[in-house]
Amino acid sequence: MRVVWERSIYGGNGRVPCIVCGGWAAPIPKKGQQVLLAVVYNDRGQIYGEICRSCLSLGPKGIKEYLRERIARLRRQLQDLEELERGEVQLPTLEQELSAYLD
Repeated sequence: MRVVWERSIYGGNGRVPCIVCGGWAAPIPKKGQQVLLAVVYNDRGQIYGEICRSCLSLGPKGIKEYLRERIARLRRQLQDLEELERGEVQLPTLEQELSAYLD
């Protein structure tokens, strides 16, 4: 993983998701109207997304540890979603929905 400060390709200075923690990466103002984001590249030079300043401040070891923790959480979430997907989806009928609104 390589992190590079680059000019934002997004319009304005809105936040973007942090690839490491899932939070938000806010752009850093530069001179004029330009803003910078910390962009994450993989070892093949492909962009993976942006990283927030909080994650950057963790340093290389902290970032790797946080990624391991996030991967574990995402795997647990994936298992939960796969369990839901295996079951039948039962939706309320229109009558049940209207009854719930009117009660």
